[in-house]
Amino acid sequence: MPQTRRIDRTLLGATVLTAAVGVVMVASASGPLARESYHLWEYEFAFRQLLAVLLGLAAMLAATFVPLDKLTSWKVAFPLLAATWAALAAAFLQAPVAATHRWLQLPVSSIQPSAIAKVTLPLALAALLGRPYADRKARRKAHRLALGMIALTVGLVLVEPDLGSAVLLLVAAVAILLLADVPVRPLAGLAAAASLVFLIAVAIKPYRVERLRTFFGETSYQVQQSLIAIGGGGILGRGLGQSLQKLFYLPQPHTDFIFAVIGEELGLLGTLATLAVLGIIVSRALVAVRHAGTPAAALLAGGLAVTLGVQALLNVSVCLKLLPAKGLPLPLLSAGGSDVMLTLVAVGLLLNIGKEGA
Repeated sequence: MPQTRRIDRTLLGATVLTAAVGVVMVASASGPLARESYHLWEYEFAFRQLLAVLLGLAAMLAATFVPLDKLTSWKVAFPLLAATWAALAAAFLQAPVAATHRWLQLPVSSIQPSAIAKVTLPLALAALLGRPYADRKARRKAHRLALGMIALTVGLVLVEPDLGSAVLLLVAAVAILLLADVPVRPLAGLAAAASLVFLIAVAIKPYRVERLRTFFGETSYQVQQSLIAIGGGGILGRGLGQSLQKLFYLPQPHTDFIFAVIGEELGLLGTLATLAVLGIIVSRALVAVRHAGTPAAALLAGGLAVTLGVQALLNVSVCLKLLPAKGLPLPLLSAGGSDVMLTLVAVGLLLNIGKEGA
């Protein structure tokens, strides 16, 4: 029977520290943009970030102490994923925002359903594949159901369109399938189908083709400004609040390119410290996999760990021109209420898994 362990204070401390730094950096990066482009209070985006962090911390606390066996049961996990599908579909019934259907507008705010899917898809897959099955036939049926869940979730996100989040969801899902010892044949089929779909998704969107062209050829404007910002910071940086590239040179400095602002204002040491703390979060998430008391909990921890790690890697790689430009937030640091809150929920689940581990 699983025994109660102490909460992972290292994971908790690194998470709270990163979220606090995120509020500070959003305040620094977004001031001129909020004031001059959106005609808002200078600290409007920072206030929203702070509110998202506070709400996310409350949700993280709840996720830490919710009964884990009930949460990872199929009767709970599948309805949560089905509700996510409904939210993803409902976004298409509303007017597009920036020519996309990534946001679901609510009376008091808006949410990004794809951010919710980063938690609910791993949860549902873990609940399904972590169950004991009486025979091989039942297990193969579960594998087919898992592939269908992945296809529907990734497909809904892909047509928003949001290629970056779709790739992230797929990578996390494949990690769970591998941890669950799903046979090679269905995995190969999934890989082949996904490759074909993503190639088509790139080919039918001229701006995606252009991003690939600039990645392999001349540098795109956004990435060029990111490299200038990071290079301009040197070892120690220009100082907090002293970024020059955020003054309408670097697009979206408080969201997709917050890492570039960190590099310019806090220097190489600041970026290394940021990567170190994010690395601590991911490494402690992997420790939760080892401490998990049930197969479902281990699969959930593995999926969440991969999501956090790959998302951070993709964001930083784009800022450094190691990957083609794609908008994905840096976990807990980029401005964005939905992603911040759901990331904190994910950390709460990881704390729960470690606490209840064997």
